[in-house]
Amino acid sequence: MIIKIDTTEQVRKDAKAAHELFTINAILVHVIGSLGLIKLLNTSLNVAIGLTIVISIMIVTYTFFKTKKAKQNDPYLVYIHWQLSLNRYKILISAYVFYFLITSLELLIGNGGATSMDGTSIVGSILTLLGIVPLFFAVLVSAVLGSGSMYNAGRGEIEQKIAQKYPQ
Repeated sequence: MIIKIDTTEQVRKDAKAAHELFTINAILVHVIGSLGLIKLLNTSLNVAIGLTIVISIMIVTYTFFKTKKAKQNDPYLVYIHWQLSLNRYKILISAYVFYFLITSLELLIGNGGATSMDGTSIVGSILTLLGIVPLFFAVLVSAVLGSGSMYNAGRGEIEQKIAQKYPQ
C-alpha cells in the first residue's frame, strides 16, 4: 500500500534526488563507465569492474552520510526516500561481495590450468564471467527500482511498510 504525503513541489524534487543518484550509479557508473573503461582506455574486464565498484562504493558512502543528515535536517519525505535509496544499495553491495568472492577463487584454484589463445586462464575467465552475471542483473534490477522510486518520490508517495519501519 502506498501513502501519499502532502508536500511542496520542491520537497518532492529533493526526495527524487536520492533515486536519481541511485539510478545514475546503476546506469552511468556500472554500465557506461565499465564499457568506457574497457573500450576507450583498453583496461581489462576485472580492472574496469573493480574501478566501477570503487566509484559506486564512494557514492554509497555519500548516500549514507546524506541520509544521516536528511534525518536531522530535511522534511520526512526527503529523509524517507534517501533511506529507501540507501536500503536498495544492499542489492548492489551483495552482488559486489559475490563478485569478489567468485573472482577470488582463482587465487585458491591457481593458474596451473589451461590457457586460452590470448594467454588468459580459462578458469579465471569462467570465474570472472560467473561473478559478473549476478552483478549485471543486480545493476538492471537497481535501475528499474530506482526509476520507479523516482516516480513515487515525484508524486510524494512512499510505501507504507517503509514508513512504518522508519517513522517520523
